[in-house]
Amino acid sequence: MKYLRYIITTILVTAIFGGYFYYLTFSGQIELNPVSNTLIAAVRPYPALTSPTELTLSCDYHGKNLTVSETLYGSLYDYYRSDPTKKSAYLHNDEAKFVFYYEKDGTIPELAGKIAAVGKANNLSSDQILDLSACFIQNIPYDEAKAARILGPDFAKQPISQVIPRYPYETLFDRTGICTDKTYLGAAIIRELGYGTAILTFDTQKHMSLGITVPAGYGSLGTNYGIMELTGNGFLVGDVPELNASAGLAINNFQTLPQGETNTTTLAQLKLSPPSNVINVSTGLTYERIVDRAATRQKLEELKPQLDTLLAGYQAAVSELNAIEASLAAAEAAYKAQPTNATYAAYTKIYNQYLASYNDAQSKINKYNNMVNLYNNYVEQYRQY
Repeated sequence: MKYLRYIITTILVTAIFGGYFYYLTFSGQIELNPVSNTLIAAVRPYPALTSPTELTLSCDYHGKNLTVSETLYGSLYDYYRSDPTKKSAYLHNDEAKFVFYYEKDGTIPELAGKIAAVGKANNLSSDQILDLSACFIQNIPYDEAKAARILGPDFAKQPISQVIPRYPYETLFDRTGICTDKTYLGAAIIRELGYGTAILTFDTQKHMSLGITVPAGYGSLGTNYGIMELTGNGFLVGDVPELNASAGLAINNFQTLPQGETNTTTLAQLKLSPPSNVINVSTGLTYERIVDRAATRQKLEELKPQLDTLLAGYQAAVSELNAIEASLAAAEAAYKAQPTNATYAAYTKIYNQYLASYNDAQSKINKYNNMVNLYNNYVEQYRQY
């Protein structure tokens, strides 16, 4: 009887502690479970590779359409999605743990190797191969639906499964991602290329970018890293983006601009402040190409606020012109309805105001367009790098 009680007690204690450890592992508190790795290995064996799908990434690199392809597997995708450590990393803001792939999964190293091979076949330097890898990632479509859930007013009500970041493999498989997803993917690939990388978080703007090790004095936003923006196209290391205020999508201000018109609207943009956190991911090579284009980028950065001022000035002039146009049309209609000296004098007065406003608007548009031409010439120089 005594022996039976001992057996029952042992079973109960084992069940209680085992259940508690299981709960910790799969409820996002895995770091509190001293036997978590053993438990995960027991209940989550590495999957057989089934449900293959072909991924192709593309990049228009200096006029050449370059591509790389990789076979992905639905079974492995599901395995990444159900990884219990991901929830814990998310809840504890442990960003570096998302730059992850399983030891048995060679997808990221293979993909990085293929990108390097394409670069070498096109006589690209190591730094240019980094630029090429960034271009491939930038061309992965932005996940606007996920961004809306995270940036919207109901974020706190969203289930974790709808807002949690993707592992790099998931981003590749889904062929879409927001700033977090693309940053983790970029960090994983560029780390494989041998470069020093970091994660830059911007809490106020709810944004994340990748940092690349650059020479001393060339870091972005007060850091030792050159920012590498991956949510928009055309960014190079060191190009500080502005953000679409509603969608979180990076806006590249190092692109050629259209000429000014009499009717135009601008998109509300958020400027990035210095990052809230700089999280080192890897040490390695330094990206040197930023030095070659620093002078041109500085000139672009100096011209941009001047362009903004001229744009605001001519837009205000156009708005005033549109208002006077409405008054002019009303005065003309009044004169046609009752052609008297008084109505004609009123029409003439407003017409003269309209003419002055038109000349003012046209002058401001011309100044803006001249500045646009200068800016675009520098952009074309910048794009040669």
